[in-house]
Amino acid sequence: MTLGNGLEKFADLESRVYRMVELFKATKARNEVLEAEVRRLKSEMEQVSSENDRLKSESSEFERDRELIKERVERILGSLDGWEI
Repeated sequence: MTLGNGLEKFADLESRVYRMVELFKATKARNEVLEAEVRRLKSEMEQVSSENDRLKSESSEFERDRELIKERVERILGSLDGWEI
Protein backbone atom coordinates (compact mmCIF):
# COMPACT_ATOMS: atom_id res chain seq x y z
CA MET A 1 0.00 0.00 0.00
CA THR A 2 1.47 3.32 -1.00
CA LEU A 3 1.13 6.55 0.93
CA GLY A 4 -0.92 8.14 -1.88
CA ASN A 5 -3.33 5.20 -1.95
CA GLY A 6 -3.71 5.33 1.83
CA LEU A 7 -4.42 9.07 1.73
CA GLU A 8 -7.07 8.53 -0.95
CA LYS A 9 -8.77 5.91 1.19
CA PHE A 10 -8.59 8.21 4.21
CA ALA A 11 -10.02 11.11 2.20
CA ASP A 12 -12.83 8.80 1.00
CA LEU A 13 -13.52 7.72 4.58
CA GLU A 14 -13.46 11.35 5.73
CA SER A 15 -15.94 12.28 3.00
CA ARG A 16 -18.26 9.46 4.04
CA VAL A 17 -18.10 10.52 7.68
CA TYR A 18 -19.00 14.11 6.75
CA ARG A 19 -21.92 12.87 4.61
CA MET A 20 -23.12 10.74 7.53
CA VAL A 21 -22.87 13.72 9.90
CA GLU A 22 -24.88 15.87 7.49
CA LEU A 23 -27.44 13.11 7.05
CA PHE A 24 -27.68 12.75 10.83
CA LYS A 25 -28.20 16.51 11.23
CA ALA A 26 -30.91 16.55 8.55
CA THR A 27 -32.61 13.51 10.10
CA LYS A 28 -32.49 15.08 13.55
CA ALA A 29 -33.94 18.36 12.26
CA ARG A 30 -36.73 16.50 10.43
CA ASN A 31 -37.44 14.48 13.58
CA GLU A 32 -37.77 17.70 15.62
CA VAL A 33 -40.23 19.09 13.06
CA LEU A 34 -42.25 15.87 13.16
CA GLU A 35 -42.27 15.81 16.96
CA ALA A 36 -43.58 19.40 17.01
CA GLU A 37 -46.26 18.39 14.52
CA VAL A 38 -47.23 15.42 16.71
CA ARG A 39 -47.53 17.73 19.74
CA ARG A 40 -49.69 20.15 17.75
CA LEU A 41 -51.92 17.36 16.47
CA LYS A 42 -52.31 15.87 19.96
CA SER A 43 -53.35 19.26 21.29
CA GLU A 44 -55.80 19.69 18.43
CA MET A 45 -57.15 16.19 19.01
CA GLU A 46 -57.72 16.98 22.70
CA GLN A 47 -59.63 20.12 21.73
CA VAL A 48 -61.75 18.21 19.22
CA SER A 49 -62.40 15.48 21.79
CA SER A 50 -63.46 18.07 24.35
CA GLU A 51 -65.77 19.72 21.81
CA ASN A 52 -67.16 16.30 20.89
CA ASP A 53 -67.94 15.58 24.55
CA ARG A 54 -69.64 18.95 24.89
CA LEU A 55 -71.73 18.36 21.78
CA LYS A 56 -72.73 14.87 22.97
CA SER A 57 -73.87 16.35 26.26
CA GLU A 58 -75.77 19.09 24.48
CA SER A 59 -77.36 16.53 22.15
CA SER A 60 -78.49 14.45 25.13
CA GLU A 61 -79.98 17.54 26.72
CA PHE A 62 -81.85 18.35 23.49
CA GLU A 63 -83.13 14.78 23.36
CA ARG A 64 -84.46 15.05 26.94
CA ASP A 65 -86.10 18.39 26.10
CA ARG A 66 -87.65 16.89 22.97
CA GLU A 67 -89.10 14.01 24.99
CA LEU A 68 -90.55 16.42 27.58
CA ILE A 69 -92.12 18.57 24.88
CA LYS A 70 -93.50 15.47 23.14
CA GLU A 71 -95.12 14.30 26.40
CA ARG A 72 -96.63 17.74 27.02
CA VAL A 73 -98.01 17.96 23.48
CA GLU A 74 -99.47 14.45 23.77
CA ARG A 75 -101.13 15.45 27.07
CA ILE A 76 -102.58 18.58 25.47
CA LEU A 77 -103.81 16.60 22.48
CA GLY A 78 -105.25 13.97 24.83
CA SER A 79 -107.17 16.62 26.71
CA LEU A 80 -108.52 18.01 23.43
CA ASP A 81 -109.83 14.59 22.33
CA GLY A 82 -112.83 14.98 24.64
CA TRP A 83 -113.84 18.32 23.17
CA GLU A 84 -116.12 18.63 20.22
CA ILE A 85 -115.16 21.46 17.98
